[in-house]
Amino acid sequence: MGQFIFPGDNMPEGSDYQKSIAFLCRDFLDQVEEIKELARENDLLDQITAAIINEGDEDLFHIRNLEAHLFRYESRLLSIYSKNPENAHLDALYRRCASLREMCANLLREVVKDAGE
Repeated sequence: MGQFIFPGDNMPEGSDYQKSIAFLCRDFLDQVEEIKELARENDLLDQITAAIINEGDEDLFHIRNLEAHLFRYESRLLSIYSKNPENAHLDALYRRCASLREMCANLLREVVKDAGE
């Protein structure tokens, strides 16, 4: 199994941290695949993560897309959850999606900060 690299660990833009995020998103996809209302979002999440895993992402183009997509995904999950507020599984998925989006945002902030130094 690969080593996780965290923001601030002197990571290059093409580091394993991006792939770690993508693999975590793949795990997330396994948890949401049964939610029919998210089929379109799942397809796009699958495509973005496949690009990061297979091609790398030296200019962070795919990570930016992933962050934006997870933001929209988070909104869709919140909408579904608001119709089923007693569903703890949806609440957990919403929180996990928000965490994944925040990982992307932290990576992008760290790279921008490192570039400015």
